[in-house]
Amino acid sequence: MVSAAARRGRAQPSAVRGLEWVARVGPSPLAAVAAALGWSEQLSWRWSRQLVAAGWVERMPMTRGEGSLLFATSAGAEMAGGEVGSPRPPAPTWWAHLVACAWTAAWFTARGRPIQAPREVDLDERWRGQIRWRDGHGQHEVGHRPDLAWVPDGARIGVEVELARKSTPRLEAILDLHAAWRAAGETAGVIYICRTVRGRERVIELCAARGLTLDQGGGLRVELLSDVQRQATQAGEALRAARAAQQ
Repeated sequence: MVSAAARRGRAQPSAVRGLEWVARVGPSPLAAVAAALGWSEQLSWRWSRQLVAAGWVERMPMTRGEGSLLFATSAGAEMAGGEVGSPRPPAPTWWAHLVACAWTAAWFTARGRPIQAPREVDLDERWRGQIRWRDGHGQHEVGHRPDLAWVPDGARIGVEVELARKSTPRLEAILDLHAAWRAAGETAGVIYICRTVRGRERVIELCAARGLTLDQGGGLRVELLSDVQRQATQAGEALRAARAAQQ
């Protein structure tokens, strides 16, 4: 399908690779797409314009100075294979979280790590869990799934992008779910992506009480979002350099 579209002249194959990535990951800033696929800034703008012109991608401006989000249209999702369903335009309340998820996906992709992208996790029933907690507003019970997943060598590791501070009872309930999945052999652990050092230390402390530690084989890894973005960008530059060296 990709090569057929390219032959019709609607977009080059490399541009359609970007469409396929965005369809899997969900709304993404162009810089994250470029990092994931090793695109230069010039090529990323050229190929994103091709996808918009073909009607496969839309561009949604965010707050002034924060750029735009690219997201696949229904036609784009169908062009990409249709396996992740028809997307919806991203609501402003989710912009920061979507950007962080896209950079996290780029961090894995640019370094050659296989993932289940956010929209694929949404469709995987194995990731659907229930969490329960009590706070000052009473008893709560909701469904929960991670934001994306790393799937190395057949294993499954949930990835949680933690930007806003959750109440301690709610966060503990999520960590209990990950600990239970790991104890049952359903996953190999969890990776947390945190905005702040304080948030990182909070996750580490609460995880320790549930047998999830940073030790080798301890089932926990915690990264700062700023480091993830920097490493994703560096990995994308290395991809681009390696591609140039082969030409």
